[in-house]
Amino acid sequence: MKTGYVYDPIFLKHNLIGHPENAERLHVIQQSLKKANVWSEMHHVPSRKATEDELAYVHTKNHIKYIKDINTHYGGYVDADTYVNEHSFEAACVAAGSVIDLALATIQGNISNGFAFVRPPGHHATRSRAMGFCLFSNVAVAAKAAQKQAGLERVAIVDFDAHHGNGTQDIVITDSSVFFCSSHQYPFYPGTGHGSEIGQCEAKGTTMNFPLSALAGDEWMKRLYIEILTPALHRYKPELILVSAGYDAHWNDPLTNLGFSLTLFGWLSQTLIKLAQELCQGRIIFVLEGGYHPQAIGQGITNTVKALLGRDDFDDSLGSSTWQEPDMGSYIDDLKKLHAL
Repeated sequence: MKTGYVYDPIFLKHNLIGHPENAERLHVIQQSLKKANVWSEMHHVPSRKATEDELAYVHTKNHIKYIKDINTHYGGYVDADTYVNEHSFEAACVAAGSVIDLALATIQGNISNGFAFVRPPGHHATRSRAMGFCLFSNVAVAAKAAQKQAGLERVAIVDFDAHHGNGTQDIVITDSSVFFCSSHQYPFYPGTGHGSEIGQCEAKGTTMNFPLSALAGDEWMKRLYIEILTPALHRYKPELILVSAGYDAHWNDPLTNLGFSLTLFGWLSQTLIKLAQELCQGRIIFVLEGGYHPQAIGQGITNTVKALLGRDDFDDSLGSSTWQEPDMGSYIDDLKKLHAL
């Protein structure tokens, strides 16, 4: 397999010391990948800015202008959680454009699969609002670019960040050409992502949410992927899979408490890669979202990259959670009925 990646130094300039989503995250990721001798095994895909027309595939022109203007004239916070500085608009444009080109490289067969080491993250950014550390929706922009620029008809987005991908859902909720599935701690920020949110209008059934209680743990996620997500993707038949890859669901993350292990991130990645091989010629791109424990995000992403390279020698120096997983009763059966699986 030829695994591609995108990275640009501009991502380090969008930074606020003391904020959980800071530039140090990328330093830690690079160090972990180099220590595991996998950074050199990946193929670099050049980065570039998304044009404002490309951002407008999924965002309002007023939103794009607002982020550009506040970046130029003010800086600071756009809401209680989300900051910008003089480099943020450029970093966000390069993040979105780089994910587009990584996806196109996969579609064109120049690489087999890939990982986008980009920031600011994107899955909370709605059509018209920046929030949750996110300015533009990197995965949603790339999904529409794959359709508009490469002619794909069906794209799937799978989000395993600990927080619901409300921005992505807001963008695709009425769009049957994009399948969206999010697993997340619930109720938790941003408060959306109930299991009953399954799409609207002609897109009813193409949105899937797995709201999980705190301490849910590895086995619940494995069951959801095997019993719900796998048959749903086989039914949908995507031509490309984009993954919002957040590593904040680890049991030691400071912002959440879902209880996942580092080994699980390897398993989730393997499972999604296998689905891509079965359904869409192996076309799959992982895009960095959250993850705020340095060791967890470093090793978690290293396990994902190993899976992309066809390896299964996953590392887990932190071990498994000692918490007891909750009894979720008829949860799986209820989801099966809801999605007619």
